[in-house]
Amino acid sequence: MSPRLSFITDLAIFQVAWFGCVLATRSPFPHLLPILVLMLVLVRVLLTRGLTSVLPFTLACLIMGVLGDATLVHLGLLSFGPYPSLFGAPLWMVALWLNFGLMLRPLFTWFLDHCWRAIIGFSAGGVIAYYSGQKLEVLTLSVDLQSHLGVAVEWAIAGLLLRYLHLKFPLPE
Repeated sequence: MSPRLSFITDLAIFQVAWFGCVLATRSPFPHLLPILVLMLVLVRVLLTRGLTSVLPFTLACLIMGVLGDATLVHLGLLSFGPYPSLFGAPLWMVALWLNFGLMLRPLFTWFLDHCWRAIIGFSAGGVIAYYSGQKLEVLTLSVDLQSHLGVAVEWAIAGLLLRYLHLKFPLPE
């Protein structure tokens, strides 16, 4: 598969996974849908890159996602509807963070290659993603400006940590 087609395939799978996780609570299969799309992403990673190469990023995203989103929930900046959660982060969001970690390198390497691109790109992308989630009525940014800033800070920290891991675990030549 050509690099361009591989990128488009990864992007399409990531978007399916994003919508599958985000819209899980509004679907007839609220608990099954995040698992199914996570399996789709896992199969793609296993077939193309292997799990070992993405493990540091996946674990980092899992930890950052749970801690970051749970912190925003406990600070009253973010809220989610009723759904099983881990310390306040709903499991569909945890699955979304896992998908992000699994697909980070094929889709977001350009951001990871430069510090300021990681900070700005991840901050802006995080705010846009959470704002989109609010428009889809699956989460609420409780305190308008402060909530957006909280999400931006969470994702700036994520960008810096993921850049660090990107440098520590270079792509194979």
